[in-house]
Amino acid sequence: MPTPFPTPRSPAPLGSDPLSGGPMRARIVTLCAAPLALALAGAAPAHPALAHPASAGGSSRHAENWFGHQAHPLAHALARAARTSTRFAEVPLVSDVVGKAAVTDPKLVNPWGLAMGATLWVSNAGTGTATVYTGGAGTAKKAPTTVAIPGGTPTGQVAYTGNAFTIKGKTGTAPASFVFSSPSGAITAWSAKADPDNAVIAAFTRGADYKGLALMNTNRGTFLLAPSFSHRRVHVFDEDFRRVRLSDRQFRDPSLPARYSPFNVEIVGDSVMVAYARRDPGTGKPVAGRGNGFVSVFAADGRFVRRLASRGPLNAPWAMTLAPQGFGAYAGALLVGNFGDGWINAYNPRTGRYLGPLRRADGGAIALEGLWDLEPGTAGNGGTDAVWFSAGISKARHGLLGLIRPAGATPAPAAARPPSPSPSSSATHRHGGGYGY
Repeated sequence: MPTPFPTPRSPAPLGSDPLSGGPMRARIVTLCAAPLALALAGAAPAHPALAHPASAGGSSRHAENWFGHQAHPLAHALARAARTSTRFAEVPLVSDVVGKAAVTDPKLVNPWGLAMGATLWVSNAGTGTATVYTGGAGTAKKAPTTVAIPGGTPTGQVAYTGNAFTIKGKTGTAPASFVFSSPSGAITAWSAKADPDNAVIAAFTRGADYKGLALMNTNRGTFLLAPSFSHRRVHVFDEDFRRVRLSDRQFRDPSLPARYSPFNVEIVGDSVMVAYARRDPGTGKPVAGRGNGFVSVFAADGRFVRRLASRGPLNAPWAMTLAPQGFGAYAGALLVGNFGDGWINAYNPRTGRYLGPLRRADGGAIALEGLWDLEPGTAGNGGTDAVWFSAGISKARHGLLGLIRPAGATPAPAAARPPSPSPSSSATHRHGGGYGY
């Protein structure tokens, strides 16, 4: 039987934990791999639609970031430079198709979730593997590690560095380093100490169709969040891989149309963001089409907070991430990637205001066929002005891993992070029908 999860009373203050009377807050933010961070604390928004009104004299003294903090001087410099970059370019780095990218890897077929650490981990749905890549800004090199994922196609992926989520493998018992989800209902995990070559099945839910995975480290423990496309629910697992019992209201959008299901989940700051896609009841697959999507926000204890984005340019949205501070005019924006048409749409993460799609140098919208994940680059992997993408090209028969960066940009060095005012509390091409996983 699933273990109980903190159930909110009604009414309850935002972020409260009724079991203890204190706040239940997300402390670490990660999805499909890697730790995310809010916009640089105190950074002024680069996009004019989000800028705080300046004084009559044009002073930026009162500029605030998208989360309302006073701007740091370094952030102003970053913002000024970012305003000059309103167009973006795709950089293909790895593919299973010879000649498609700089590196050829036959294992990279229909890549989904990305996990960033010292290296970049990729879940390959088409080959049932996880592959690993290294490289500096704008480069990629395949690492020798390749992990076989049992229990079905790997989709979402998270990295973990704690002492929980223990697994037993052929060579020992150890906490998992990476955890994967699957449409088969399996949650699998890997540790080099448990089995260097294979992940192990840590949990299984009959009938579940897990399209993504998030790791939420709260003051009540660490939880895995897995959206089940078939059940129309987000499932939660504790540190022992046990299903957590939820109320009917937790992690459920009360006004979601009947044919929509959670497609992916992301943790941003203290909030849980869930992307919804329309589900074909006959095939169980997402249905592509402009307007087929929603993004909703929940508190860490599962209480619905609000709808962030509805329909409009959303088209089976899956990827959600905050753009890095070197990412041109959209630095700090919430990027939402559509599986349906490959567009990447930018939103104000605080207000939900739509800022527009990422565009190429010629003004056309970037459209990546079979787009799955988006992950901010780092100084060691991809560059701090770039966002990694994974895509199942040729209708998921092949794969592409690459970068999106401001057009004409050169690889950016790591930027110093300005001091935070307070500690973080966290956590037109369209496909005509529904296809994919």
